[in-house]
Amino acid sequence: MFEARKVLVFLFVGIFLFYKIRILETMKKHREDSHVFIILICGLSLLFVGTFLDTFANYLHNQYIYLIIHTCFTVGSILFIIGIILWSNLTKRIINELEEVAHLDSLTRVLNRKGILKEYEALAKKGETFYLIICDLDGTKLINDTMGHLEGDKFICNTSQILTKLVGRKGHVSRIGGDEFLIIVVDSDSQFVEKTIVSIKDKIYRLYLEKDFGISIGYAAHPVDGQLFEELIEVADTRMYEDKNKHKINTSILG
Repeated sequence: MFEARKVLVFLFVGIFLFYKIRILETMKKHREDSHVFIILICGLSLLFVGTFLDTFANYLHNQYIYLIIHTCFTVGSILFIIGIILWSNLTKRIINELEEVAHLDSLTRVLNRKGILKEYEALAKKGETFYLIICDLDGTKLINDTMGHLEGDKFICNTSQILTKLVGRKGHVSRIGGDEFLIIVVDSDSQFVEKTIVSIKDKIYRLYLEKDFGISIGYAAHPVDGQLFEELIEVADTRMYEDKNKHKINTSILG
């Protein structure tokens, strides 16, 4: 009679081996990490063979059978432990990558609302002085209606690239809505912020060179204009709409 314990171990190792083989087959994005699963599969395969031979050892009349079983278990266990350690490190890295992706905007690849809020909380916690800049594109709907949504997406992507280039290492750029961006600027003063705003407006206007297209911008300083995220957003939003109204007035005069 077979020992129930050995049969259960044999089945468990077999199922786990099958599971790892299936994972290896479906790995595409992390193909360069397939060696982790190969090591695990090799270790599990040796354990599987060792368990199989151990289960039927009494029926296999071979003087070397227990030496083979011992070798399978020893080498298999070593490979399995190494594989588990590598698998744990791989899992942590994948989780970090997923968290990073979760903080990025899918269209522009800049930070999303969740990502910029995380950066804000880190800076606010340190009590540092920084600026929040809200940017709202003018003319996106007109582009979507007259040139198509692909051109509208291009307008948004080009804007994100311009903002990222101008802000550089002095801050973080995020897309928090359809055509609305939020920037955090650190290690700077109001002169740099205002100079950056002028540059942003100029470069966005040059994308189409039409009076109906542009960008409205407002900013708030932490902690002068507020310490809470909502307070700063409200101040920056108010200034942004003031800027938008000025743009509308200028457009109507020019028109």
